[in-house]
Amino acid sequence: MQIFLQGFLIAFSLFAAIGAQNMFVIKQGILKNHIFFVCLTCILCDIVLVNIGVFGVGEFLAKNKIFSIILGISGTLFVFIYGILSLRSAFRANQSLVLTQMGHKTSLSKTIFQTLALTLINPHVYLDTILILGAVALPFNLEEKIMFSVGIISASCAWFLCLGFASHKASVLFKNPKSWIFLNTITALVMFFITYTLARFCLEQLQDFL
Repeated sequence: MQIFLQGFLIAFSLFAAIGAQNMFVIKQGILKNHIFFVCLTCILCDIVLVNIGVFGVGEFLAKNKIFSIILGISGTLFVFIYGILSLRSAFRANQSLVLTQMGHKTSLSKTIFQTLALTLINPHVYLDTILILGAVALPFNLEEKIMFSVGIISASCAWFLCLGFASHKASVLFKNPKSWIFLNTITALVMFFITYTLARFCLEQLQDFL
């Protein structure tokens, strides 16, 4: 039970850090755009990636400095570009922003594809699910790794379902164009902060490597 709780709490703290994936889930919830399937897709991706990290691959990657540096640099660039796009959205004309955000919903297949793309192309996701959680699981035996993995997956389910439900309920607040400008501005600022932290991580890895 202790290993389960450890997995749950560590994973929840990682998932609760607002990043590109979480901001996408929030926006889809506000738009009432297939939010259950968006959350389900995120959870299924976590199940696959977490098990890859916990049961073997994470051990190799945690010891591979070059891979960590490449992943860190890729994540920095990805998050920075996402922040720029969010900032650009914040400065669009108010009326066009509302019509774009509130007036149209994408198809289920397109929404799932966007969720998969934002999850699997984002190197930051691999840092959390494979590198960090995989490294934590290194000293565990097989039974402990199973419990640790179950704890992580439980945290993923709890986080994404709560996030999706809460953002869905908050949709009424975003009929005002200023609310969307505020959300996109906050998203951009968070992305730039993550860019800074990832850049520091890359520099530390480079110093250790050199």
